[in-house]
Amino acid sequence: MGDGLRVILPGPEGSGDARRAFTVMGQILELLGELEDKALNKQSGRADDRTSWGLTELSLGSIVTTLAPNMPRRGATSKTLSGVLASAVDGFAQAEEHEGLPEGWDIRSARTAADLTRLLGLISSDGMQIQLLRDDHPVRAVTVTHRSAENLSATLKTRRESIGSVIGRLDSLSLHDRREAGLWPERNGPRVAVRFEVGQVDELKAAWGRRVEVSGLIVRDIEDTVLTVRMRRIELLPDAADAPAVALSGLSLDMAGDRAPGEHLEDIRGAS
Repeated sequence: MGDGLRVILPGPEGSGDARRAFTVMGQILELLGELEDKALNKQSGRADDRTSWGLTELSLGSIVTTLAPNMPRRGATSKTLSGVLASAVDGFAQAEEHEGLPEGWDIRSARTAADLTRLLGLISSDGMQIQLLRDDHPVRAVTVTHRSAENLSATLKTRRESIGSVIGRLDSLSLHDRREAGLWPERNGPRVAVRFEVGQVDELKAAWGRRVEVSGLIVRDIEDTVLTVRMRRIELLPDAADAPAVALSGLSLDMAGDRAPGEHLEDIRGAS
């Protein structure tokens, strides 16, 4: 029969809040999709790109809903989805106990879980119970309350500061509400906000649209993603395609013979 996830919202018959129940279940499905993205290391473009989950049980009084994988997305296996369910249950158990990003979660899933658990109370009777099922039998159960929302919210606000630099391309410059430029990192990741002083405006204008290295005070989130740089220095860099080759490495270290690395690469480009 495989694995499943049972979600229980406690309450006597007739007391279930339909709006709250549907919102909670919608957030549970969103969380499972985000944990699946994390497990596959590939973000889905649309909701219908994700695995669809079937309802195998639905009862009232205490609102009880049991989900099981139905149509796996491309690349997902039964083993993948079993891991997704376990990650959801174990992650909520960690979020109930302490601050920090639960193992197997990322910022997106933590944010979704925080939104979900804000709908819950602090006492168990106004919380939510989730059970990991194996062949219809619970093997792990966690009671989730508003405490998870508090711990996850604190985690999402975590910031770390260090001195360093970021290489990327400047694509915007604002002098109005606050002095801020936009930098798209070369190694992917979200846009980085570059904060600067009035005396640095001319340097940034000259670097607009260029590949640069910005050095200064870097602020990162809990996943070590760079969010902002308080600029101390900016250096113009050649585009990667125009940068001179100064070394080559590979299976054959003498493949270039007596020629310089750049000359060897030019020969390769000319033969293509």
